Amino acid sequence: MCIHVFVADDLPDIVVWDPDEVSVLVARGSQMLDVVRELRALLTIDLGAPEGSGTALLCFCGARLELPVGLAGRPVPAGAR
Repeated sequence: MCIHVFVADDLPDIVVWDPDEVSVLVARGSQMLDVVRELRALLTIDLGAPEGSGTALLCFCGARLELPVGLAGRPVPAGAR
């Protein structure tokens, strides 16, 4: 089962893990650099996902995560330049 990333309002942190939905919630309006840094830490340290090459963010299954439309303005694979 792959992790999905969604934008949400009124979160206590920039990135919040929702184990019931197997998803990560990202605070709307957060800076992209902060989001990527926090997502990488959550995925690799807390959830044991593999470390992606460069800036790629990977699910624990090895698939690349896509950032939500509400964050980037359009779907963008995490780590895309």
